Amino acid sequence: MPLGRNPALTQQPLYQYLSTYVLMSEILKTEVNRALARRFKKKAMETYGYKKGAVKKALEELITGFSMPGRTDWLSLKGAIKADVSSVELQHRALRDAD
Repeated sequence: MPLGRNPALTQQPLYQYLSTYVLMSEILKTEVNRALARRFKKKAMETYGYKKGAVKKALEELITGFSMPGRTDWLSLKGAIKADVSSVELQHRALRDAD
């Protein structure tokens, strides 16, 4: 069908027709520690695959989780991990293994 004869285009302005197919997005620019950025990118690609968009998807998931309304019930998590070492030692081990 020729562009001029498309009923969707003849009944509404072109900008309204095009705006329904444009995804709204926002560009966030920030500066983070190089080691942290490398760990984040590595984890994102391991999780979502070594392809274009993996870091974007991981960052969107992170921002969504951070900005969700409501509060976390930390008391329900107390004692959930049975370990011989403290939580600080577990954090150190996790960060050491991430590098």
